[in-house]
Formats: sequence, C-alpha cells, structure tokens
Amino acid sequence: MPVWQLNVSGIRSITPVILDRRSFLQFISSSALLAGVRPSRIMAAGNAPGPDFDIRGLELSGSGFWQWRVIDRTLDLMDRLGLNTLILGQDNLPNSIVWPRAYFSEDFMYARDPTHMTVSHTGRDYLRQVIRRAARKNIGVFLEAKEISYPYLIVELHPELMEKKGVVCPTHPFWWEFERARYQEVVETLPGIGGVVISTGSNESQVTFAARNCTCARCRTYAAADWHENLIRSIHEPLQAQGKRVVVRDCSSSRSEQASILEGCAKVSRDVVVSLKNTPQEFAPVFPDNPQIGRTKRNDTWVEFDAAGQFSGLGVFPVSLVDDFQRRLLHARDQGVKGAWFRADVEAVSDASLFNSVNLLNVFAGAMLTVRVATRPPEIFQRWLAHGIPDPLRTESEQGDPVTVSPDEAERFGNFLRASWLVMAKTVYVRGLIFADGTGALPDSLDAAIDNLLVLHAREEWEPGAASRIEPTEENLRFILAEKAEAESGVAALTGLLQPERLPIPAALQSSYATLLKLYALYVRGFSRATAACFLARRALATRAAADIAAARTAVAELRVHGADAGRQLGEMPPPHFVRRLLDPAPALRLAADLQEKMTELEWAQKNAANRA
Repeated sequence: MPVWQLNVSGIRSITPVILDRRSFLQFISSSALLAGVRPSRIMAAGNAPGPDFDIRGLELSGSGFWQWRVIDRTLDLMDRLGLNTLILGQDNLPNSIVWPRAYFSEDFMYARDPTHMTVSHTGRDYLRQVIRRAARKNIGVFLEAKEISYPYLIVELHPELMEKKGVVCPTHPFWWEFERARYQEVVETLPGIGGVVISTGSNESQVTFAARNCTCARCRTYAAADWHENLIRSIHEPLQAQGKRVVVRDCSSSRSEQASILEGCAKVSRDVVVSLKNTPQEFAPVFPDNPQIGRTKRNDTWVEFDAAGQFSGLGVFPVSLVDDFQRRLLHARDQGVKGAWFRADVEAVSDASLFNSVNLLNVFAGAMLTVRVATRPPEIFQRWLAHGIPDPLRTESEQGDPVTVSPDEAERFGNFLRASWLVMAKTVYVRGLIFADGTGALPDSLDAAIDNLLVLHAREEWEPGAASRIEPTEENLRFILAEKAEAESGVAALTGLLQPERLPIPAALQSSYATLLKLYALYVRGFSRATAACFLARRALATRAAADIAAARTAVAELRVHGADAGRQLGEMPPPHFVRRLLDPAPALRLAADLQEKMTELEWAQKNAANRA
C-alpha cells in the first residue's frame, strides 16, 4: 500500500506525518482543518444577509485584456459568479490612453512620436467599449498602474528632472503637476471608469522614492510618507472631483515603506481606499496574514489575492487555494474589510491566464467566498467542474471551450488539488521561504538563491526569526532535505489520486493531464535537486569539512544529471513557452556549474592553507 509522507501541518512544522491512503484522503478532504479553522466557526460566520464583501473583483494584468475574446469571456464569467469589479492593470497603462495634452501638443506628437499618439487614440476607444460592455452587466471598471510612470519624451522636455547623474528625481515638484494633469485627462477621456488603482511603493515603477536612487539634497531629506501623500493627492484630487475612487495598493517590500504608504493615504482623504495584499510583500500562500489587515480604520480596505499562483507554479501546475482563501477571507471579513479582488494572470507571461489553467478553480473560490465566506468547498468544486476544465498544455489563444465534468467528480478533484498544493508548498519554498525566482523558475547561482530567500522575498521582514530556519546547520539541513523528499513522494502519488485515464473527458484531454503530471514530477525533482545542492554547498562553505564538500559535490552531480534529463524530456514532449520557462534546464546547469566552481575554490583554499601550515 502506498504511503504519502507529506508534512500536512504546513511549513512551520518539520515532523513528517505518515498516513495510509484512507487516512490521507480523509485528512485532505477536511477543508476546514487545512484552513486552520474549525468547521463550526466557518458555518457560524456566514449567516449575515447579503454579500460578505461589497467589492468582489477580478484583475487582468497581462496583454490579453486588449483582446475582445478575453474581455467577453471574463465579463461573462464575472456576471455568472457575482463579481462586480474588473481591474485592468499594466505598469504604464495611462500612457496607452493619454499623452497628456497639457505637456504634448498634437503637432509635437506628430513630429516626434506619431505611433504613440495612434496607440493612445486606439487604446482609449477600446477601453470606452470595455467600460460600456461591463456596465451592461453592472460591473465597474478600474484602471491600475504603478506610479510614477511617464512617457519617455517627458525628460527631454524637462531635463531638470535628471539633475543628478542621469537619475530621474522622484521628489521633483514637477511630478505632482504632471500626475494631476494626466489623471484629469484620463477621467475626462474615460468618464465611465469607477476609478483607478495605483501602486506608489513598488520598485517596479519608472520613478519611485522606494528605490532611493536619487542623491539630490531634496531626496536626502524628503520623508517617505510626504512623498506618498503628495503623489496620492495629485491623483486623488482630479478623480474625487468627478466622483471616482482612488485605490492605493500596498505594494511594499518593508514594514517601514508599508507604514509610509498607509500614512500618506490617511493624510490625503478618508475616501482613499487602501488595498492590502493578503500576505505581506509577496503573494505567497505560506506567508502569514498581512499585519495591516484590520488596522486601516480611517480608510476603507480591500484585500488583494493572487489566484494565478505566481509563487504556486505560475498557474501551470494544479493547486487548490480554496482552503487558504476561505481562512483568509474569513479573517478579512471579521476585520471589517469591504472588498476583495483576485488576480487571474501574471503580467510577465504572455498568452496565459487562469482561463487555460485548472487553477481557474481559485477564481471560482474567490468569487463564491466573497459572496458568502461560509460556502462549503464541495459547492465550489462542483460549480467549477460544471463550467469545465481546459487543456493545460495549450496557450490561451489556442483554447477551445472548456470540457464540463460531472459534479460526481468533485471529491476526486478536491482530493487531488489539495494534495497538489501540499506538494507545491514543499517545492518552491524552503521551510516557508521563497526559493523560486519571480517567474517560478530555479535560481541559476547560489547568490541568486540566497537573494530570493533572504532579500527579494524576505519573510524575515514580516516574521522575525524565519531566516533562522534555513541557516546551514546540520539540524536544519536534515529538515530541508526531508521536506524535498516529501515533495517528490507526494508528486508521485498525484497520478493515483487523479487517475486521468479514468476521467470522463475526451482521450486527448486525458493525455494532456497525464503529461502535465509527468512535467510536474520533473519540476519538483528540479527544485529538490537544486535545494539539496545549494544547502549542502552552504554547509560545506560554513564548515570547510572534507565530508561536507564531498556531499555537496555529489548533490551537484545529481543536479547536473537532472538538467540533462530535463532537456531530453522537454525535447520529447515540447510544452507551451510558459511551461518551458518553468522547466528550462539552463538555470539548473548554470547553478550546478556555479556550485561546482565554489567547491573547487574551497578545496584549493584548503590545500593552500595546509601547505602553508
């Protein structure tokens, strides 16, 4: 009889729990237990009449929302699920709508950038039609952007913005005038929008105080909260005058930056909405709740969720976040949160979203739970299967209609998808810290791996002491390697749980799901080998012991073998580009070469030290 050695109590616990098949299925079918909430509490919490959340949104942030097929399909699903807010987001979206005219005359645009002028005309006409189509279904439309953004020609017209070493200064007073004029034109051009969603604390903005890259005297003495206040106010004023809402995302990488954003919101107006990620800094389901949920009493709060799974396999590999969403939405509702919205794609991935992923399930979960947070998970699985499942190995533009599945299969899919999440939680994370890069792929050097774990996605910032779990101690190493072994045994069990050859779906679709599970096993194996190699190498670098160096070399050799094997398998069954990105053997081979070089350098240092002695 097969056994699963999944660490069912989550990342914090390190003691494997061994269950036989019957006990395992009984355990994962208990959604309330996985969510960390007693069933009686969940059922008791949802008795209030009306929706539990006023704002129930869906976000599209990829290039796909410029296609009518994507928009119409999205609006139809939102209408059926009771979602009432569509958020369209791109880093520099306002530039696709306005120039603005206050700074760029039509003659200037014809002379310097006629293409941009045409793009903006087309973009605004397209978005007007999107807004009208959404309004017919009582769905409001918000535009999302990371600020400060600007058309590149603005620094030519205003060279004073680059007074220090070619760096565009984020605190120059020009920006407050520019943003006010630009958003005034946005709201005049698109009078039907419900408002805008802005990220002011992101390092991904074209100009941001968060980067601290300008060294002028003004930037050196500027208070972060004042900067956020000035930026938010310059956008809020023209929108408030037209009765539109401004939503400010908590897109921050530190507690201090988060506090500055929230202080800036509070100073501007009570009607500025604060939107908090459900987990701090990154959309990582293993992270704790965002500590600011329930604390922004002066401003209404919305909470943002990532249904696409940026740090859960990028929507490619099947995972259920139903239980996680239920627990977190219950917490948010109890803290007075007014709205919740769910990201259905990742802006960096083309021709892919949850509409060509099994994980569209998580949009169904978000929609149904924001209406009634006490909704029983089997109802969510049944309604999702009635909508249908896609071919996960076809791009979004290649998809046909989803294939409906009998609601009798809800238990099977529920068991499979919950088990799959437990596998993913031990794959791209190391004891609850993010090991993958932002695209879900392997790091390609030891420095990149440590940067992912401790700097870029620092859980330590929000949970002091978390980093101690991955220090290269003998005890930690034992737990880390056990976690990866559990992931490998868990992914091997998934085929038996789903049994794709027995699903009541067409044979071609059965074959796609069988292939997907083989690719999933390859993905898990890559992370298992890479994690072992990195942490055994860290151990060797710390101890400089010959036995630890030998163990690291063995792990590096196994990683190299995996890279070669992955290359062969991908050649035999070429998947879509976004799947290849996750499984690309090149990062594994570069990582192996980097670690091999470090071990060689360490051995040479040891020999030189011995010779000197």
